[in-house]
Amino acid sequence: MTWRTPKSLNLAVRYRPTGLQRPPTRRDPMRPPSRDLGPLDRRRALARRPVVRHHFPVPDQDVVIIGGLRVTGVERTIEDCARYLEPDAALVAVDSLFAVATGALPHRESERSGADDVDRPWDRAAEINQLAAAMRARVLARLSKRRGERGVRRARAVVEAATPWSQSPYETELRRVCLVNGITAPTPQMPLRTASKTCYADLGWLKLRRVAEVDGHIKYMHDADLVQSRQFARDELFAEHGFEIAHFSPDDVADSERALGMLHALLPRTACEGRPVTGLRTKRERSRERA
Repeated sequence: MTWRTPKSLNLAVRYRPTGLQRPPTRRDPMRPPSRDLGPLDRRRALARRPVVRHHFPVPDQDVVIIGGLRVTGVERTIEDCARYLEPDAALVAVDSLFAVATGALPHRESERSGADDVDRPWDRAAEINQLAAAMRARVLARLSKRRGERGVRRARAVVEAATPWSQSPYETELRRVCLVNGITAPTPQMPLRTASKTCYADLGWLKLRRVAEVDGHIKYMHDADLVQSRQFARDELFAEHGFEIAHFSPDDVADSERALGMLHALLPRTACEGRPVTGLRTKRERSRERA
């Protein structure tokens, strides 16, 4: 999964791309080269490139073949996403890659045989967590060999915060909003075990008896009435066990200021006074902090 739809194809090449000259286009033959533009216009022009070439070596052991294409393997992809993407997009991509690599992807509704499907990923939580911890250690070891290089500090923060249990980009982003604002980290897919059944919250704080649910549209794509009835029953069960619940829409999560206000309203003040994970802040958040 990705936080934003990619607009460019990024290629690692063995030659230096700076010597390539772009011919004038038929649409605008007088368009100046990007290197002749001012700093802001140049950044905008570079961001619109359909193909971005990077000059750095990719060892053969980092390359796999998928569908006839040479692409980076999962650990190298995690490393590169964590280093070169903005932290919000990086954490979404890395969470998703952790889920793919560990087998934590949830079943689609169309694949489920019923509400009590026995092959649920959270039934293998110990195994999945062990696989995720091993992958995290391997990627951090790779990053330790790149000290001083671009994006390594950010990448380390992203990999340390990553989890295989996030089931949507909005769950990941809401968790990141918590981390960058010093809010106690929530547990993704937090279980509530009762004598009769076990329910899972998108994000939860067990000791604080708080739950955050992210109501994305994907939940309602297959049999919306059934999904809503299950959600209502789950909310009632959490409430019966003393939990306070806040529901976040995708629009709420996308507006980080609104999401932060809702989190402050949900959680006690003592849960909002921790040390921020500054390595997960976006450029906009860093600029706002300096201002």
